Amino acid sequence: MEIRVLKYFLAVVREESITKAADALHITQPTLSRQMTGLEEETGVKLFERGTRKITLTNEGLLLRRRAEEILRLVDKTQQELVEQEEQIEGKQLGYGRV
Repeated sequence: MEIRVLKYFLAVVREESITKAADALHITQPTLSRQMTGLEEETGVKLFERGTRKITLTNEGLLLRRRAEEILRLVDKTQQELVEQEEQIEGKQLGYGRV
């Protein structure tokens, strides 16, 4: 399961539409639709109830939404911590923080 696909999934959830999500993500609707079908195949569960006007989540989709949000928060936090760590290392190498 790729982080990019989880971001796509959350966009579909937010927009309640693959077409609207595709527009927001600046990708084509067929591409996004294939990604969501692939995600359902990868997880082995149906994630969406596809209506005529909007998409709603199944119970499994609700679980994935919660987990995807957690995963993306953790990815963001990890990236921020890595940047902070690098800044600390660079500061020490330049002699900052010495007394």
